[in-house]
Amino acid sequence: MRSTITILSIFTIITTASAQVKVGVKGGWNYSTAKAVYTGVNQSTGYTNGFGLGMVAKVPFDGILHFSPSVMINNRGFIITPSTGTNKKEQYSITYLDLIPALSIDFENGNNTVSIALGPDFGFTNFGKLKATGINNVTTAEKMKFGYGGYGWFDLGLHTSVAYRMKKVFVELAYFNGLANINNNEEIDGRNIRNRMLSINIGYYFKQTATQ
Repeated sequence: MRSTITILSIFTIITTASAQVKVGVKGGWNYSTAKAVYTGVNQSTGYTNGFGLGMVAKVPFDGILHFSPSVMINNRGFIITPSTGTNKKEQYSITYLDLIPALSIDFENGNNTVSIALGPDFGFTNFGKLKATGINNVTTAEKMKFGYGGYGWFDLGLHTSVAYRMKKVFVELAYFNGLANINNNEEIDGRNIRNRMLSINIGYYFKQTATQ
């Protein structure tokens, strides 16, 4: 928690250092799943609901091009129905701190703006839960173990979004495509799991770009 507060504080100081920077907050709903392959076989997967909350900024770069970083706390998860093994259902819920140094192209029309953004997403976590339902229909819940031989502390993906801003308020549709296997134990158990997430956010800019 302290590390999260520190990162958010640094983000605020950096982004408020220039009068040209917009700073705001956003939050909303996450609808996430995963691409799961167990020992070379694609597994049936389902979706889970989650939340997202964080800070955003927009820094003019060159013409319509902007640097649009964000720091988010995102809950994403997935459901896997294994084709083999002792479980018939596995439901995961993981909370990530996402750092997204995206670039955006802004198309302005008066006070309204359409923004298209693209960039990498670096996720960090140590918080996750797993609910497993066995073939005997007994469900057990446990904390996920992160680190060597468990699940990864880090996630890496590609973040894309489209947003529509009306003065200080904006609505955003975003998609996260995980590029990294979040299972550190693939060489032993053969499981490759990559996150996928669709988000709908509502945001508000506290500080507007200064008048030229």
